[in-house]
Amino acid sequence: MSWSGTVTCSHCYKRGHNKRKCPELSERIKSEYEGAISMANQERENGNENDAKWYEERAEHRREKYLKRTKIDLATGEKVTNKAAKTARMKNVTCGYCGLTGHTRRVCEVVKRDKLVFIEESRRERLAAFEHAANCGIGVGSMLPIRTSGWNADQEYGTYTTLRYVKSIDWNLCDSSRPKLFAYHIDARKLAAPDQSRHTSRDSIDNLVKSLGLARDHALSEDQPVPPASLIANLDPPAGWREPTEQSMKENLQREFPTKGNRDNKRRNWSYKYPEGNTIEVIKDLGLQEHYENVS
Repeated sequence: MSWSGTVTCSHCYKRGHNKRKCPELSERIKSEYEGAISMANQERENGNENDAKWYEERAEHRREKYLKRTKIDLATGEKVTNKAAKTARMKNVTCGYCGLTGHTRRVCEVVKRDKLVFIEESRRERLAAFEHAANCGIGVGSMLPIRTSGWNADQEYGTYTTLRYVKSIDWNLCDSSRPKLFAYHIDARKLAAPDQSRHTSRDSIDNLVKSLGLARDHALSEDQPVPPASLIANLDPPAGWREPTEQSMKENLQREFPTKGNRDNKRRNWSYKYPEGNTIEVIKDLGLQEHYENVS
């Protein structure tokens, strides 16, 4: 739009309309449609079916462009309603998730079913992860001597046994893609530090158990006293964690079914295209087997 407020078309450079409403461009698209139809008929008469189909595809593309601009279908010469025009356009829309045509990701039934499977599978994995962590005896408040690499008080780098305090559990991280409980732990010497984030790490309960075992093995190999551990199985998941819903797992669903990023990241995961193991059991228990390949 110019300083005077008059619209100038970026196609014909005339004032009073924009490119979207340009009559010259619409007329050119109509002419290209008619030319493509004529060439398709001519090639078919000459026995060139492949060339005829190419021109028909070209004509269809021009018809859709003209329909979008003028709401007139060149194939019939009739004006169509907005609803009919949208229905015609939707036939060529490809879903960014499942790859099928005729709908968008927002109304895709495939992604809705996959989310139900993900939530139910996550529920089962959470119960199993909780039971496993409880059996390990590690929870909030536990003091664990573990083997870790880093800098000591003398600024020497190496592998040392340090005492770690378990601060909290990252409950929301646990789902079917990450079927483990992760704990935040801090160097016990830094519990009074004003900036504890610098000294805090996150590891799975399994890794903490492994590191605890390494600390004990190292002490035995060096004929040193076995460092004591204070295990407190203090595991108190938030309300609804054991019975997740789409609302409570909003962040997990965003990670598992991203709507941002490149096209490949937003496509359907292979684990739902070709389910295996526990995923198949969940699909069957939900009664969705008819919608999944190789599940009967």
